[in-house]
This record gives sequence, C-alpha cells and structure tokens, in this order.
Amino acid sequence: METPWRAQAQQRCLQRTLVAMMREALLPQIRTMQEGGASWPLDGQRTLLLECQGGEPVCDNLWQDMGELRCRGLGTEIVIIETAPQLLRLIALTHAAIDAPAVERLVRELENSVANDALAMAYREAWGRQLKLEHAAGSPEGFLGVVRGMAPAAGLLLLEQWGAQGHPTHPTHKAKLGMSEAEVVAYSPEFGARLRLVLAAIRRDCLNVSLGLSIPDYVDWFAEQWPQIARDWRAALVLRGMEDSDWLPLPLHPWQAANSLPLRFASLLEQGALVLLDEVQWPAAPTMSFRTMSCEQGETLPHIKLPVSLWLTSAERTVSPKSTVMGPRLTALLREVLAREAGLRQKLDIVDELVGLHYRHPEGDDDIARHLSVLFRRHPASLVQAGELAVPVGALFAPSPFHGRLLATDAVAQAFGDHGEGALAFYAGYLDMALQAVLQPYLQYGIALEAHQQNSFVVLDAMYRPVRLLVRDFGDVRVHAPTLQAQGLTLQPYRQGFTLYEDNAPVRDKVMHAFLLCHMIELGRALAHAYGQPSRPYVELLRKGLENLFAQLQPEVDAERWQAERQALLEDPWPAKSFLRMRLNNSSEDVVLRMPNPLRLTASATA
Repeated sequence: METPWRAQAQQRCLQRTLVAMMREALLPQIRTMQEGGASWPLDGQRTLLLECQGGEPVCDNLWQDMGELRCRGLGTEIVIIETAPQLLRLIALTHAAIDAPAVERLVRELENSVANDALAMAYREAWGRQLKLEHAAGSPEGFLGVVRGMAPAAGLLLLEQWGAQGHPTHPTHKAKLGMSEAEVVAYSPEFGARLRLVLAAIRRDCLNVSLGLSIPDYVDWFAEQWPQIARDWRAALVLRGMEDSDWLPLPLHPWQAANSLPLRFASLLEQGALVLLDEVQWPAAPTMSFRTMSCEQGETLPHIKLPVSLWLTSAERTVSPKSTVMGPRLTALLREVLAREAGLRQKLDIVDELVGLHYRHPEGDDDIARHLSVLFRRHPASLVQAGELAVPVGALFAPSPFHGRLLATDAVAQAFGDHGEGALAFYAGYLDMALQAVLQPYLQYGIALEAHQQNSFVVLDAMYRPVRLLVRDFGDVRVHAPTLQAQGLTLQPYRQGFTLYEDNAPVRDKVMHAFLLCHMIELGRALAHAYGQPSRPYVELLRKGLENLFAQLQPEVDAERWQAERQALLEDPWPAKSFLRMRLNNSSEDVVLRMPNPLRLTASATA
C-alpha cells in the first residue's frame, strides 16, 4: 500500500540514483541545460531523451531539489519516471555492458532500501511526537539544548540514534538485506533499538589479541570495565567445569550469535572451543553505526564494534582482522602526532581504539576470521570537557523533533543568529576547525582519516560554536608511507599492501571523498537549503578555507608535496566513489571515477 512515507522514500531514492548516475558517467556527459532543468540524450540519434524539471546545480554532477523526471521517446510520447528501479532499467537499455541479472539484483537492493526508509520515516514521526511530549518544557536552545542538559553518554546516544539517517548520497542507503522487518526494527539505531549482547568464551589459542599501549592484559582490562559481567562470565565457566585461565571473553551481537555463528563456526562450537554463555548478557544500544554498541547507557564505558554478517548499504558489515590489529597501532601513531602538534590538538581529537580481537584461523583466512571479531573503542563522551557538547556530524542533518528543521540550525541560531548570514558564519567557523583537523595530518604526515559524517563529531562550546573535531573508526585509514617516514615516524602494517601506501593517490582519494565531498560539501549544501540560499557562497568559503590552510602549512610541508596536493584539491578533478557501478559489479571494493572539481566553478566565477 502506498503511504506518504513510501512516496517520499521513493522520491528520495530516485533523486539519489539520478545524481549517482551523473557522477558515475552512466548518463551522457554532454547534456543540454534548459531553464529550470536539464536533458540527456540516451541514444546517438537524440530520439530518446531523459528530462529533469527543476533542480539547482550545486556544482557539476551535484544537484539538489530536482523536480519531475521523464523520458521522451519518438514523437510526443512521454513517460514519467517515478521510481529508481524504473530509471535503472531505462538506463540499462542504453548500456550493453550492464547485464540483466546485475540490474535485477540492484533493483532488489533499491526496493529494500525504499521499504526500510519508509518504515524509518513512519517511526521517526511517532518518535518525534514522543520526544516533544517528554521534553514539553523544551529549551530556548532547541533540541540540542535539551540534549546538553542530559547525562553525556545518554545525550550522545540519543543524537546518534536520532541522527542515523544513513549515507548522505548512496542510492541504497537503507538497504538491510537478509533481515525481516521485525529484525530491522529490533536492531537498527533509527528505531531507537535496545538489545542485549551475548557473551561467549573462546579458547585462548583461537583468538588473536591486539592491545593498546596502556593495556597489559585483556582479561584484566575487561574486568575493570565491566566487573559484574566479568564475574558472571567466570561463574558461567565454573558451572560448565571450565578453567577460566584457558578462555577469553568475547562479546557477540545477538543476531550474529543466533544466525551466523551456527553456520560459519559450527566446528568450533562442536569442538567446544567456542561456547555461547546465553545467561551472560548485558544491555546495549546501536550507535549511528548498526554494529557499534554503546553499553550501559549513562556510563562512558567503551563502545564495542561487532561483526554482523549482513549486507547493509553496500557491504557485508563484519570487522576485519586488519581493523582489530591496526586500530590500536593507528591510535598510538595519531596520539604521537597530536603530542607533536600543539596547534592541531586544539582542532582535532581521536576516539582511541583500545583492544582488538579476531579469530585466529588455522590457515590465516581473514575472510572467515572477520565474522568472529571485536574492537573496543573509547566512549566519545569521555573526550568532551565541561560546557562542551559533542554532536555526531550526521545528526546535524537530521530534522529536529521540535520544529522539523535541521538540527544544525539549533547551533546556528545560538551561535550566530537564525538566518542566512548566521549559517555562513557557522560554516566559516566549522571550516576553520575541520580543515586543519583533517588536512594537517594528511599534508604533514600522510595520514588520511576517514572523516565522513558517521565517523566524526563536532564539539560545540557553550555558545554552540564549533571548536574541535573528534574522529573515530580507523578501519579504513590510509597512510602515505614516504610522507610518514620523512617525519621520523613508522607504522607496522597488518600485512603488506594494507594501510600503508607508496603511491599517494589512494590516500588522497580517501580524504577527499570521505571528508571534503561527503562531509564538507554536504554540510554547506544542507545549510544553504535550510536557509533558502544558493550553495555557491558555501563552496566559495570552502575554497578560500583550503587556500588559507595551504598557505598556513606551506612552511611545514615538503615543497613538491605541497604543490601537488594544492593542485589536486583545488584544481584537478575529484574522486567520486561509484556506488551504482560497485553494486552492478556485485562488489564492495571501491570503484572510483573522477568528477569535475566543485571548487573550480567558484574559481572561474570569481577570477
């Protein structure tokens, strides 16, 4: 049955798919701009046209607020394109390389995403009404003001779950394949999920343990963090006649324990090398990430990142052995960088990855081991000072349950005034903080943080002005080895070909796509839309901010590297992760194409 939420979800998916097609060159590069829209010839004879009514070009291959989409065939025949699957099937007809099974597989993912998106919107409407009732007195500072008045961990969890809207541009941003509707609701953060983690015991020789520098022993550390859970775990072992010195505690996601383990690790379970202690559980809640858990709400105990062998968005969400090993190592490296750079410390902090565990497969098969692993991470709220508020960047894009506008407008209103000039001032202050936080480690040390919306927190001061960026999740951090070594620092890779790169191109692509495109461009676009402004002033601020940062860091960066990176960021085409091509190839490996540099528009316009 068609509902308002489903209709909205369909439209959102259609717009995302069209923009992705533009970015990924699945539509012709030459298009005719018309007043209030555009058209693309889908064949060489121009007898088949795709037309879009309305829309604002933020920059090349990045549009917003697109209107009706239609296909014009021979004569006067016009077909209205209403869904992403309809558009995909149309475009596939003009691409001989796209086979029908790949199209239908992607259609299923698009339809699953739409269904889950509609379900989430319906829930959000009811959840928003509940929050308004619970906080009827409200706060003159809006929803962010209400959160500021809560216990730090509880407030942060609320922002994480309320802000869990999925990837900002991915066409299948709500895809959760292999889950029933009931499971989606029970386990997903956007439904305010609460669940109970399962604890297992695994034989010591079956588990690889990676420890942070200040943690000498995993079992002792675990008992310090969760003393009651540790006591219950030991009691469960005694009841089974198991000597606790032979075993290690291993938290499991309940879905993983019930569904994946019996299939993938049947032999370990049968041999008794892995024992599920069903009576030892403790309450947890998913953060903005489906698989990262916040335990014991109200406390700043470590977050726990767990594998879930489900296809979510565009990848199977496990935890790779590489991540469990490199997390503590990258934490130590980044702490060393921050210790050296006093100015950087004022703009950047990191969410330490403390302990990593993964199954020690007898043949070293990481593809199996990634389904039985865990990463313990410092609670972000423990890094926030009195008077500060940490906001997951993704939550800035969520509508306030009080007034329906972006949560970012709460901060804008308090810091600089609730108007367009205030939004520009907020963005300028945000740039001053965030550009240095992410690009200084990259330019000086060759470290590319994956600082997209889900992995980043903006720390606001008492006046709601952005002062610092917190960055978490080092699983896909990339490091340019020669630049790091030139600073007298080293990093031991998990294996050759992982994390450390001799070629800088993939390192640069990571920081540009995750941070500049998916974080900074998207934030400017969202603020412009919220205040009824054109996007160009925000893009101009971004370009100017980059120019200023390059000037500031020029004495600290090798001259050849400085020139090459300035050219790449400010002038050359940008990387565009090609989500549709990845899914048509049935691959979670990055497919990166090039899109026109969005900052060049500004450069030519203001020259």
